[in-house]
Amino acid sequence: MTERIRQCMTIALKLDPAAAGGINETSTAADVPGWTSVAHLSLILELERTFGIQFANDEIASMGSVAAIQAAIARKKAS
Repeated sequence: MTERIRQCMTIALKLDPAAAGGINETSTAADVPGWTSVAHLSLILELERTFGIQFANDEIASMGSVAAIQAAIARKKAS
């Protein structure tokens, strides 16, 4: 799942390969160049498209790290 999230981040945040390669389960918005509040919305849309799910507004606000994104996707896939 981390690789698919990394791919979504690369597209939505327009990351170069070096920046994308540094993304892992512990990465947060502060660690990733270009992960701003505006870019966060693009990332959410890309995640929704890729994983075929939709997030509620309260979930979106709490998805500020790769771990939080993984947890949110897992919850959606489980329900």
